[in-house]
Amino acid sequence: MSSSSLALRLKQIRESLGMKLTDAADKLGFSSYQILSNIEEGKREVKASELLKFSSVYYCSIDKLLGYEKPLADVAFVWRNPPKERRAEIEKDILSRCERYRLLESLLNLKPMDRFINVTIDDINTNYKVQKLASEVSGLLKLGRRPAFTLQKVLEQDYGIKVLYYALSEGSSVSTINHYLGNVVVINNNEAPWRQNFDLAHELFHLITWDAVVLGQNHINEGYSEDIEKKADAFASALLLPGDEVSKEIMARAETSKHITYSDMVDIAIEFGVSTQALVYRLFYLNFIRSFVQADAIAKDFDLLQISNKKRIGEWKERESEQFTSLSIRCLRKGLISRGKFAEFMEINDRSDIDDYITSRGFIEEEGNSIEIMAS
Repeated sequence: MSSSSLALRLKQIRESLGMKLTDAADKLGFSSYQILSNIEEGKREVKASELLKFSSVYYCSIDKLLGYEKPLADVAFVWRNPPKERRAEIEKDILSRCERYRLLESLLNLKPMDRFINVTIDDINTNYKVQKLASEVSGLLKLGRRPAFTLQKVLEQDYGIKVLYYALSEGSSVSTINHYLGNVVVINNNEAPWRQNFDLAHELFHLITWDAVVLGQNHINEGYSEDIEKKADAFASALLLPGDEVSKEIMARAETSKHITYSDMVDIAIEFGVSTQALVYRLFYLNFIRSFVQADAIAKDFDLLQISNKKRIGEWKERESEQFTSLSIRCLRKGLISRGKFAEFMEINDRSDIDDYITSRGFIEEEGNSIEIMAS
């Protein structure tokens, strides 16, 4: 399986990930970096058993390694607080996960949906318009009275948006739109759940303004401007904290006086699935707090943070893409992917754990009997 083209591809892929020769050799399990160096120089053959390892470490299909598959066109990942290290490697891994997701969709004859709303620069040039856009989107998506708890499911199931959770030591979230992969949002799985809710709404703003901002303003592979980021935060705040609903909760708690306690504020934030700080700033824009300086002081108050931490400690849990899991199980049931491939996609090390994994998520592996559906 030795060829100069394979050797060159392996070197190019490693370098595109920003991986040093020594680091790659270590991850591949080679006893010496010289072994990998010899492979890249065409001095040593690549064993068939080693190809799978290369595929895993380099986040690349075996077909691509062998040159049988055309590489996916360049994808514009636009980050919120991009990671300072391993960015290229992380983006390759995210792309690999998106391709797995797209494979499942293809096996089930599902196609990525086009963008569902057309937004221009003129539609977001004032804070009032951004707030109005958030209200319109909430109505279009039918998010209900507590949008944070329905947003992911609606985006995934009704609009085919790929929501992925990825453990990052730094960085917050990232989004992209690609003609093949569709709409993608990646959220840091190390963030607090209420922060993840906000990040998802924040990235939704970038998806619906993609043509106007990313393509129209030439933001490809660059960070958004500070102004656009502020607009995305304002959109997320208005989307997750609808003015009428928040006002009802505030007035209900302030019925006997014109004050609400820190504990009340934390309770309201929990009810809406947002951070207490996000609620405080929203209260300023809804004219419940006199000035931004006062809101900023409250949001950073040590006592408020302590109460919030105590009340919210039980909310922490690792999240996953519910739709990706559901599609994987459907493909497994129908025999479209093997149990080994399913274990690979779900990152299950021991295949004997597959049944428990499926059951724990409310599914069963068997398809059961079929029934005939009459055409209407």
